[in-house]
Amino acid sequence: MNTISDTAKAPSSDDTAGASKSAGGRHSLLLIESDQPCREQVQKALTKLGYTVTLVDNGVEAIGCFDPAGHDLVVTDLHLPDMGGLEVLRKVKAMCEETPVVVLASNSEVSDVVQALRLGASDYLLKPVADEDVITHAITRVTEAQDLARENRAYREQLEARNQELHEHIELLQRDHEAGRQLQQHLLPRSPYHYPAGIEAAYRLQPSLYLSGDFIDYGLFGERFVGFYLVDVSGHGVSSALVTALIKHSIMHLLRERPLFSQLNTIDKDLTDILEMINAELIGTSLDKHASMFVGVVDSRARQLHYAVAGQVPMPALVTSEGAHWLAGKGRPLGLFHRGGWEVRHCTLPSSWRLVTCSDGVLELLDGDLLQKEAQLLQMIDRSRGDLDSLCAALKVDTAESFPDDITILTLRQDLAAD
Repeated sequence: MNTISDTAKAPSSDDTAGASKSAGGRHSLLLIESDQPCREQVQKALTKLGYTVTLVDNGVEAIGCFDPAGHDLVVTDLHLPDMGGLEVLRKVKAMCEETPVVVLASNSEVSDVVQALRLGASDYLLKPVADEDVITHAITRVTEAQDLARENRAYREQLEARNQELHEHIELLQRDHEAGRQLQQHLLPRSPYHYPAGIEAAYRLQPSLYLSGDFIDYGLFGERFVGFYLVDVSGHGVSSALVTALIKHSIMHLLRERPLFSQLNTIDKDLTDILEMINAELIGTSLDKHASMFVGVVDSRARQLHYAVAGQVPMPALVTSEGAHWLAGKGRPLGLFHRGGWEVRHCTLPSSWRLVTCSDGVLELLDGDLLQKEAQLLQMIDRSRGDLDSLCAALKVDTAESFPDDITILTLRQDLAAD
């Protein structure tokens, strides 16, 4: 066995330059050939390509010295003095499936060449070899294919690693979103909830994603005032949900600073103060978020509704014995303008009534333009008599698998049994 290193420069032809580049990083090759003229010709061509060539003239010795980690390529004659080249090919492939093997064969051994290709040979050369270019082209094709295979394998491994990282990241996000969803659910009030004077508040909230940009809240202030609000923050997902938590925190902070809705003569100011505070919070955060909001107070003793709207679409609907109608009101959304032009309105309530407020995501469940959707929604509210479960059934809120937007419906009612 002989090992020959040749540091001679490769010829300047384009083919040889390309082959040298293809063989970069592959410096060792096992050549198994007993025919001296052919061996010298192949060795010379391979040396010019930059390979260190290990020469062996029989199959037994070749199998004994073959090193999968040290030999990047094997070139073997199919006709060896001690064993067939096909057997050498089988043993090399058994030891390392990825090692390319090029076979040398005479014209009379074409059938063996076909068998060699079936056994995994990468290419073949027919003896006598016409010139070195034939060898160069064959080895170049093999090394380029080997380069591509290694690159593809590295790419697959990298892709699998990235996919695993992505899978783990998605699992972490899902856990975080689920934790956020549970936290948001805990921030919501109980539904339904009954207050003095027969007032009941209830809601249905269906997020389009794990977390919702819609939020509602209600509570009793003193013995006669029930305050409530529905807010719809622009966008979806975590950022919008965090803004809803910010809004609730801001309102609770304002409640700690002073009593809200404690006196009839301050209710209107309390409502506008809430809108101005949330508007300033959204503008100050620079989160590029805005929100629509409906906020109101029911005076159970005087049977009067005090309310204000900020970009609310659709408007809240009041259901009485005469049917359902939209409440009047206007005001700019929160977080876009320093002055929103919000106004507090008043509405006298009959002995039996229902108030229905929906986020704009409800309109996405209906067909037509905005006016047509609002007309359909008002008809549904009227037919359901403002009953939350009946309205949700008509809109298929509880049975749909997914929603294009967050869906929230808030209802308040009083003495409806007598209606």
